[in-house]
Amino acid sequence: MNSAEWKFRKMSRGEINVDPIEGEFFTTEALGSISNALIREAIQNSLDAEISGEQVKIHISFSSSVSRLEAERKDYYLTGLRQHLFSRHSGLVDSSTVKEPMDYIVIEDFGTRGLEGEIEQDEDLGTEWNGTKNDFFYFWRNIGRAVEGTTARGRWGLGKTVFQAASKINSFFGLTIRKKDPRKLLMGQSVLKIHSLNGQRFAPYGYYGIFDNGFALPIADEQIIRMFCRDFNIQRKNQPGLSVIIPYPDEEIGPSSIIRSAIHHYFFPILSNDLIITLKNGADDYVIDSQTIFHFLDRTEWPDKETIRRRLELAQWCISVNESEYVRINEPEQKKAPKWDHELFDPKILKELMQKFDKRTRIPILVPLWVKRANEKTEHSFFKVYVERDEHAEKGEDHFIRDGVTITGVSSMRQRGIRVIVSVSDNTLSKFLGDSENPSHTEWQERSQKFRGKYDWGVSCLRYVKNSPREIVRILSRPAKGRDETLLKDFFYIDVAEKKEADEIDKSGGDMPGEDGKEKLPPKDLPIDLSLRLRRIKGGFKLDKKPDAAAIPRSIVIQIAYDVRHGNPFKKYRPFDFSLKEEPIKIRGKGVKASILEPNALKLFIEDSKFVLTVTGFDPNRDLRVKTLRE
Repeated sequence: MNSAEWKFRKMSRGEINVDPIEGEFFTTEALGSISNALIREAIQNSLDAEISGEQVKIHISFSSSVSRLEAERKDYYLTGLRQHLFSRHSGLVDSSTVKEPMDYIVIEDFGTRGLEGEIEQDEDLGTEWNGTKNDFFYFWRNIGRAVEGTTARGRWGLGKTVFQAASKINSFFGLTIRKKDPRKLLMGQSVLKIHSLNGQRFAPYGYYGIFDNGFALPIADEQIIRMFCRDFNIQRKNQPGLSVIIPYPDEEIGPSSIIRSAIHHYFFPILSNDLIITLKNGADDYVIDSQTIFHFLDRTEWPDKETIRRRLELAQWCISVNESEYVRINEPEQKKAPKWDHELFDPKILKELMQKFDKRTRIPILVPLWVKRANEKTEHSFFKVYVERDEHAEKGEDHFIRDGVTITGVSSMRQRGIRVIVSVSDNTLSKFLGDSENPSHTEWQERSQKFRGKYDWGVSCLRYVKNSPREIVRILSRPAKGRDETLLKDFFYIDVAEKKEADEIDKSGGDMPGEDGKEKLPPKDLPIDLSLRLRRIKGGFKLDKKPDAAAIPRSIVIQIAYDVRHGNPFKKYRPFDFSLKEEPIKIRGKGVKASILEPNALKLFIEDSKFVLTVTGFDPNRDLRVKTLRE
């Protein structure tokens, strides 16, 4: 074995070239910024590793002009790495960063078990390792892989990649003490691209540690670790947990952005006293807990701080609700797909709830649900929904929280003046929802590869949870007779009967133009066509010519997406939402031929001025955005 150093594996001739892409999962629009991604993933990992009965504490510190590493101390921790950073095709935006003094961020968790497990495990496919949860192995030696059947908040095994993504040299260190092992263990990881040094190709993943025939092992030498802890101002003494050190952090990451991200993503566990965050920046020390979170908000100049305050106040009330205060609605049928209906509510109780809702009284509801994994027994579960009417809310708000983590990309509320929090803490439902989450844990996707086909009535159950804010408000808003169209105008439409004489269009192509796949979407600046009439129908839309239109185009393009809370819905479309090429989408037309350009885009060739096109099969509980463009 050798002394501590960085090493990259030499690649063999003929080995497939694949550059890492996992960092891209944490730069999505849903996360918004690298600060959001860093604080979200770091704390999520810590909550997953909590010791039962203990409060999780996160300590974050920033280096100062005095504590950053200069000259020899900096170079010591770059031994073996520097030449790879400067190599051709390393993938770094600016490798000259390493010439500067080394600034750093330290993120440490306490009240956690650390990276437990056998440090020499190098695979999990053999019978020796099957069924064993090895935190050390999955943290350091895996990307995009996780233990099957876990109930952890993170499922994709990608969360730790945000640490390298937050570093301008795509590298980080990790120091751990395990609950069952008092030793301090130190390793590092660097993620570049396939690169070349002196004519030799190197794999993108490099390690900092000691090496046994090329196999990276953690450093346990007390002298090296003592020096490391001194150089990076590590606060950990003998407590179990994990300390992550990010050298040369992205300049966007600062105390203010970290505080905002923590409050935005983890307000619920903070207010529940399950999480405390401390932050040190030079001489300034901050503590964010259930007692100080409102104080931090008062000190900010955030333009949306009053909206955040009202959200926190609702969350604070949610946490204070006693079990006896919840309104428990009826269970959906066990052997059928769950559906929202007013019959889920006892008539007498529903009348009382409607009166409370009308008087703007907060309402806590416990929603039972059956979850059945394919070929396994049905399990009973539940989630909680908290509803309030707030005249100050300029738009509808709903916040979905799974085991303390806010799922920022999920929303069904559109009605202004309503705020809803949905909390999921039961293991059965949390596992179900976790299987549907995207890698950055911001969305529940019914077409996710880890979810699709895994559960009986899985899509219906998922929609049952996602649409609960809108559906509960719809039911509570029902007048004694009929429907209050004024109250619901922000997010409902009246169904129009669909005629059945139209012929169904063959989605496989046939003799339709564009079957060779050469058709492409038109430029984004094409004008929206005003000669056409677009109407909502049950589960979709109908398109035809406006009665007073003098002429219509011979061909047009239609783009479709589900509406979103923030941003452009067409840019945020994902194939997981729906695909025009697949069931349950039905495309029918009369006097028109269609070619599918993209999973959410059609090109129409109009043959008759009396043409009619209907597209159905969309989630009826989500708003559609449809855009028609003239070519």
